[in-house]
Amino acid sequence: MEEYLIGKKEKGIFRIYNLKTDKSYFGITKDIIKTRAEERFMLDLGLHKCKALQEDYKTTGLELFVIDLVKIANEEDELDALLSETIAEFTAKGITLYQA
Repeated sequence: MEEYLIGKKEKGIFRIYNLKTDKSYFGITKDIIKTRAEERFMLDLGLHKCKALQEDYKTTGLELFVIDLVKIANEEDELDALLSETIAEFTAKGITLYQA
């Protein structure tokens, strides 16, 4: 019942995507629901660790940002390796990254 009400705790790689600039920020999550709330909270407070992302968020606004899970991890997946693989995949497609 909790999973239905709150959502499934999925782990993997999340992305904060700027719809205006096409820039992306990637990170690791063990619970995407919690991570979405935490990332948004830090951005709203102006305290996100990625200063370039924070500046864009401040000038552009919430409406042009999406926080989504782009890779779901299996139990045996090493999250750091999955993050590196995901970043390589997206940069090969021409996606520009925010530098942390």
